[in-house]
Amino acid sequence: MCKNIIKYNDLINIENLKKGLERTKSNVNPGLDGEIKSQITENRLKKLHNELASQKYKPTPSKRVGIPRPDGGTRYLGISSQIDKVVQGAILNKLEPIFETLFLDVSFGSRKGLNCHNVLKKIKYGWKGVTWIISVDVEKCFDRVNHEILLKKLSLHCDQSTLELIRKLLKVGYVDVHNLNDRSKYNVIGTPQGSLISPVMNNIILHELDEYVVNEVLSAFNRGKSRKKNAEYSKRYTFNDFDKQIVQQYPGLNKALLRVKHNEFAKGDKFTAMDGFDSDFRRCHYVRYVDDFLIGFTGPRDEAQQIFELVSNKLKDLKFDVSQEKSKIYHSNERNIKYLGVYLRYFKHHKLKLRKDGISTDEITNQVNALQAQAINIVHFRAPINEMLLKLVDKGLAKRRKDCTIRATGYLRYSMLEDEKIVKRFSAMIRGTLNYYSCINKRSDLWKVFAVLRKSCALTLAHKHKLNSAAQVYAKFGPNLIIRKLGKEVACLFYPKSLKTKIDFKIRENSDLHPSMLEIEIDKIPASTKTNLKIADICEYEGCNEMEHLEAHHLNPMSNIAKREDLSMFEKALIRRKRKVVMLCKKHHNLLHRKRIFENKTKKNEDI
Repeated sequence: MCKNIIKYNDLINIENLKKGLERTKSNVNPGLDGEIKSQITENRLKKLHNELASQKYKPTPSKRVGIPRPDGGTRYLGISSQIDKVVQGAILNKLEPIFETLFLDVSFGSRKGLNCHNVLKKIKYGWKGVTWIISVDVEKCFDRVNHEILLKKLSLHCDQSTLELIRKLLKVGYVDVHNLNDRSKYNVIGTPQGSLISPVMNNIILHELDEYVVNEVLSAFNRGKSRKKNAEYSKRYTFNDFDKQIVQQYPGLNKALLRVKHNEFAKGDKFTAMDGFDSDFRRCHYVRYVDDFLIGFTGPRDEAQQIFELVSNKLKDLKFDVSQEKSKIYHSNERNIKYLGVYLRYFKHHKLKLRKDGISTDEITNQVNALQAQAINIVHFRAPINEMLLKLVDKGLAKRRKDCTIRATGYLRYSMLEDEKIVKRFSAMIRGTLNYYSCINKRSDLWKVFAVLRKSCALTLAHKHKLNSAAQVYAKFGPNLIIRKLGKEVACLFYPKSLKTKIDFKIRENSDLHPSMLEIEIDKIPASTKTNLKIADICEYEGCNEMEHLEAHHLNPMSNIAKREDLSMFEKALIRRKRKVVMLCKKHHNLLHRKRIFENKTKKNEDI
């Protein structure tokens, strides 16, 4: 029995419930009960404590919503009620200190102080000379978490009452807001993404996989301290009979001839000091970020296939489904190996450069430059520029021309915001992308993406100020889109002055990183503003179902609108409901500004 046991009374005490409340986020969508964080008072926590103490607490089903995946399909999130989030936070306060001491250093996802860059740095400098990259895809990992296996592992660290509380939260089920007839319940498997305890639950059950790979797979396939020396490489300075005759006749050419023989060998295909086919040398590496894990192997492909099968079988033992279509063994010099939003590639050939020979030689030898192999056995990272540009098209920040080139467009949904907030939101996208891809080998590739975002920001301001082009916006606000209020600068578009490559990993504690804007909803950008856009995806004019080219119409609330004769009944109703912005199609937006969007029904009848 484990010494670190979570006791139920310690879990449900008021102080721990308060800390659980602190772990929940503000200004987020409420669950089915409609409560938000600000409504949870101390009296409500005391009531919750009494419910938990008397075992009368019953969690509310999660509100299930679907989010489109970047690569297609739908990812479902479960939004728990606020009071359930408090309980989840309280459980997390007790679980994390115990399991953080147990998790291995190959696990990085959903752990305090670790992010994607910690994984990429480990691959960059720890995975040298890798031949094969093994990718095993787990289908719907969170939805396939087996409750019985998970609860059995938790039983070693929780008393019975705590275990039953976690069981209730796992089996609470969900309500699909888009399909109320779907009331599926997690009877046996699954922990909804979006729950506070889902990440740690996923790590707990996959910890067994980490232990298996590290203790059994890696130990079985790692062997040899270093490769054997290449016999052909050590013979490159051997003189044949003809060489010996030259040296015998011209002793001063001895060192020069050695350099010539070295260079001829260097230009060949087997210029390696070590034997690349050494059967006594193998290297195997493993990392995992949440449910995305990768294995690097140096050795023959048939052994890489064995590793693939061993890991797949272990996942099946944990009741996970392995996608045979998405799982693959890549050769390390392929171009399409993608992990955590970056492309990985090992270059096959060595580069040759002039060797800096510090040995003092004669004038004849100095005329022959010795070549040196520059081994490239460290992985190179590249950004998926084409995918990023296409994502900008999908988000409405750009459009694709007939010749397949990408052109920036204004993002009309932002035109309802103040100039300062527009610039700050685009700055957040550029800064976030630059931070995430600070570790790639060719940062200059990002100019294409940043140029589109910069022009999209200018065109958004152009639409708001009724300007005809981005050039007019730059003339008004400057090339850096500086926004001033009362003569004082309040915002300036963040745009890098240089994208010179410098491998920089953001591994500071509490650094929040996202795989560029590919995974970020642009209506809710971290660190830019707390304003959430309240917009419609369809024209709000009654009877109009237009969904494309929507524009924001701004209303000016008046204290007394009864005497305003120039306002339609539609506008007056919106103002009474405190609606400051309404989304309209271009046709009805133009008609509204011409005061002809709504006609008096009696007048229409008279005309008839």
